[in-house]
Amino acid sequence: MWNKIRSLIFWLHEPDHVARFQRYFGVLQMFNSQPDLKLKSDKKNFNKTQSNKIKSSIPNGVYHPYHERKITYDTNVLDECIQELERSSNKVEEKNISSDIDYKITSWFWYYFFQFGSSLGNEIFYILFFPTWIWNVDGCVARKVAILWAFFMYVGQATKDILTMVRPSSPPVVHLEKRYVKEYGFPSTHAMFAAGIPLSFVLLSYQRYDFPLWIGLICAAIVCIWVCLSRIYLGMHTFLDIIGGTLYALLLIYIMFPYINVIDDFQLNFILSPLICFFLGIFLIKCYPSVKQWSTARSDTTVILGSTFGLLSAATIMQKLGLLERPLSPPVYSIIAPNLGFCVLRTIVGLLIVYTTRQLVKTCVLRVTSALYGLDWKDPEIKRFAKVEMPYYYLTYFSVGFNIAFACPLVFRLMGINRDYSYTEL
Repeated sequence: MWNKIRSLIFWLHEPDHVARFQRYFGVLQMFNSQPDLKLKSDKKNFNKTQSNKIKSSIPNGVYHPYHERKITYDTNVLDECIQELERSSNKVEEKNISSDIDYKITSWFWYYFFQFGSSLGNEIFYILFFPTWIWNVDGCVARKVAILWAFFMYVGQATKDILTMVRPSSPPVVHLEKRYVKEYGFPSTHAMFAAGIPLSFVLLSYQRYDFPLWIGLICAAIVCIWVCLSRIYLGMHTFLDIIGGTLYALLLIYIMFPYINVIDDFQLNFILSPLICFFLGIFLIKCYPSVKQWSTARSDTTVILGSTFGLLSAATIMQKLGLLERPLSPPVYSIIAPNLGFCVLRTIVGLLIVYTTRQLVKTCVLRVTSALYGLDWKDPEIKRFAKVEMPYYYLTYFSVGFNIAFACPLVFRLMGINRDYSYTEL
């Protein structure tokens, strides 16, 4: 029995299945008969000059083990997708096309379809979805889901860096998201997000609102399958990674869900919870597993912890100031259609506040930390240092999360465009 399970695990982890899936949906790898041009004697003494010389001798579109993108630390996956689309579509001159594009797209429908599906688990989705839900729908549900989100992602990212199971190898797989190549693969945190967050939203909303549960569960399942298959299409995970991530998220929901209301009630009503949240985030980042080589995993985890704990801290202060209204009757409530005009206006004003907060805080934190450690704040490499990376991301996104739930609602009230808070916050 154990041998069959072991064989199934190894079979699911084979990169050939991912490569076949990619080819079926129109991602073709381009390489010559000798894709690996690295000499064994050069492994330890390969310097920058040799790397540039070899890269310049390889035709465009050929895979090479030394392909490494120049990392732009403040760009997101969406920026890279646009850049790769422009290159693959020959919208730039041939002489400017970098040799890091090692694939050809034959079906743009599936490319856009799966890129969008993958973006549902990326930072661009977090930035847009959570604030929009808080400002326009229900702060109570969003707050509880944010707690689960931070829990899922911290545990998932830490598990990745403890197990150190690499992503599917290329070749035969084509990696379409270069930003995440250096991260480990198992379990897939995109799958954890896709399985855990939609399901949590449905279950928590069902506790408060009257709607058919089966419709919510079907929508959650569609999102989960879409995101998981998108990660296969992009070549970032094996089938074992996404199955493991999905099951892991369901297990964590089973463990955490019974306590979410207790946790939310405690952090709302205990006056010192903002301080606890702030220092708990720092403690968790300090406890994050150390990795052999730098990757985006630690910074992404710091962003999630910072924004979540900032959001929770703001909710506590709003409660203590008497700005959160307690409902006159217990749930379940009927769903009321929002004023779409006010929704759009709140979203635009809120995102402007969030963007301003992010730019101001990150600039100040980066310059202050650089001055403290005698570093050049203009050098993007310093953001790899833990002593800079942690305060840079944590303080920036703690401020962003705080203003999402504090400054933005106050501005909405002053402008007279606030939503009904009578049963959506407590």
